[in-house]
Order: sequence, then structure tokens, then C-alpha cells
Amino acid sequence: MFVDYYSLLGIPQSATAEDIKKAYREMSIRWHPDKNPDTDTTAAMQAINEAYAILKDAAKRIRYDKEYVLFRKTVEVDNSRNGRVNANPQSQTEWTYREYNVHDQNLQNDIEDAREYAKDLVTAFMKELNRTTKTAAKGAAKKAIDYTVAWVITGLFLAFAGALLRGCQS
Repeated sequence: MFVDYYSLLGIPQSATAEDIKKAYREMSIRWHPDKNPDTDTTAAMQAINEAYAILKDAAKRIRYDKEYVLFRKTVEVDNSRNGRVNANPQSQTEWTYREYNVHDQNLQNDIEDAREYAKDLVTAFMKELNRTTKTAAKGAAKKAIDYTVAWVITGLFLAFAGALLRGCQS
């Protein structure tokens, strides 16, 4: 499976290293679990990290670009046969393209390594996010209990003080 990392990050093939970094950050924010609470963003986050792992490394990017040119020709020929127009992917389901055999074994190894790296990175991130969320929830619950106890004590104190004042006035 070959993924168009440039389309995934929403940048042209001519993008600079700074453009790639900026696009990576923007997509990471866009697909962050906090920004998409009702969506499983694991696959999107893995794809974004995979793309960045390949495109940020100059040697890997050169190998990728050589294969990318061949891939684009294959997609264009395929699309012209099927009457489809190349569209800019708008969802994560459009990032993965049909089976395509990568010709450069070094690039294939780079992609597999990047995929593993991205998977490990996102798995570690999700574990940490869950741990942090649980810790925050426990802290919030403790604070809520502390405030409730404080309000109850304050209420009892005020009720007692009010009763004493009424008793003194009688």
C-alpha cells in the first residue's frame, strides 16, 4: 500500500522542510483526540506521523519522491481509464490508495519503519493521554468532594450561628 504523503499533509511535492513541519503540526492539531472527542483518530494520527517520518528525512524523501513520480503516473493513467479526476483528499479514508508495488526496497523498508514508528508513537501518546485524563478526573472528583464538604460545613455553621442569634434575641 502506498500513501500519498503530500496529499495527506495537504502540501505540494515542492514543499520546503519548513512547509512540511508546519503542515505536520497543523494536521496533528486537526486530528488530535481532544479536537475530535467522538472520533477514533488513531489511524489518522499514525498516518500523519508516518508521513512526517518519511518527508522530514532528506534521504528518505529523495527515495520517496522518485517512487512518488511513478505512483502519480500510475494513478493518472488509472484515473483517465476510469474517467475519475484526481481530487485532493478531504478525509482519512482517501489517504490510502489502491495496492501499489513499491519498486525501491530501501523505500519499502523506510515506509515499514515509519509505519512502526508512527504506531508506537501514537500508542504511547494515547496511553499517556488516558493516564492524564484519569488523573485529571480523579483530581476533579477530589476537588468536588472537598468543595461539597466545605459548603456543607459552612451551611451547618451558618445554620448554627443563626439559631444562636435567634436564641439570644428571645
